[in-house]
Amino acid sequence: MQLAKMLNISQSAVAKWELGKTEPTASAIIKLAKFFDESTDYILGLTD
Repeated sequence: MQLAKMLNISQSAVAKWELGKTEPTASAIIKLAKFFDESTDYILGLTD
């Protein structure tokens, strides 16, 4: 719930990502990368 609020994304969207029912959009991946101070490649699992 906190992550959804910080990213201005619905809680249900985050829950669906966690359950593997959907994948985040490109804009959500960018928000996640900024929130966690990581590269989008890292978020996508392309780098360690």
